[in-house]
Formats: sequence, C-alpha cells, structure tokens
Amino acid sequence: MAQDAALDKDLILERFLSGLRDDNLGVLNEFTAYQNGPAPFFEKVEVAHEFLDLLTFKIKESKSKMDKELLSQFSLAFLRKTIKQYGYNPKFIAMQTKALITFYQNQKNLDLAIEVCEFLILQGITDDDAKGFHVRLDELYRLKRKIEEKGGDASGISFPTVEDEEDDAESGE
Repeated sequence: MAQDAALDKDLILERFLSGLRDDNLGVLNEFTAYQNGPAPFFEKVEVAHEFLDLLTFKIKESKSKMDKELLSQFSLAFLRKTIKQYGYNPKFIAMQTKALITFYQNQKNLDLAIEVCEFLILQGITDDDAKGFHVRLDELYRLKRKIEEKGGDASGISFPTVEDEEDDAESGE
C-alpha cells in the first residue's frame, strides 16, 4: 500500500513537472489543489520542493513562454504561505528567491524586489554568498531613491543583478 502511495505521488509530481515543462499555466491550479488536498504532509513538502525548483528555473529561463510575472507572484505567495509549516532549508529558499529578485530587477520593478528581500530578512534567511539580503535591500533602496530623484526615469540607470551560483556553475562546465 505504501508503495502504491509513493507511485501515486511520483505520477502526480511528474504530471505537475510535465505541465511546467510544457508551459501549461493550468498546472498552477492543479498544484494548488493538490497542496490543499488530503495528501500526506511529507509528500506535499516533497512535491512542493520539486515543483518550486522547476518553477524557479522557468522564471529564469528566457525560452519559457509562461508568464514570468504570474510565476513569480505564485512562487512568492506559495513560499509565504508554507515557509513556516513546511520548514524548507534556508539555502533552498535563498536560491528560489534570488531568481525572483533578479526577475524583478530585470523588469525594473524595485518595489517587488524590495518586497522579496524584506520577506527573506523577516524569515531570518541569509544569503549564502558574501552579500547578505540586508545589503541587497540597502542597494535596492538606494537605486530606488536614485530613480525617484530623476523623476522616475529608470533609463540610463544600470540595475545590478543577483549572482546565482547555479548559473555560475553551469557556465563554467
């Protein structure tokens, strides 16, 4: 019976991951329904971990046809809802949210990048590289102030990006 449950979980997870790979936005609703359903707690956590990992990749992937704004909002909302309950590894949270910060910075949406940094700081999540999220938050506030001083014109201002270890490792191979 336990083997059947594991098989069901694996099939469900594969369906969710296939939906993401196929750029199917409906998979977000299916994933949410599963997370709100009667599945065992640890299965929900395991499925969430794998799903968020691929979701983050879809946010970073330039070829993805999915609405990255929607994916980013979904990811942050889900993490906010489950961070305490699911007890994610802080490094996992840091990696997932770095992608959100980078996405929002690239969109020149400093308010949302700031919101993500503040969320991490309030959760006690530290960055695993030499720069903490509080430093990133300070940089974002300074950049926002610089833009406001120019009357809201963000053109001509370079937006620093969050370095992602995975990207660095992939480019070195």
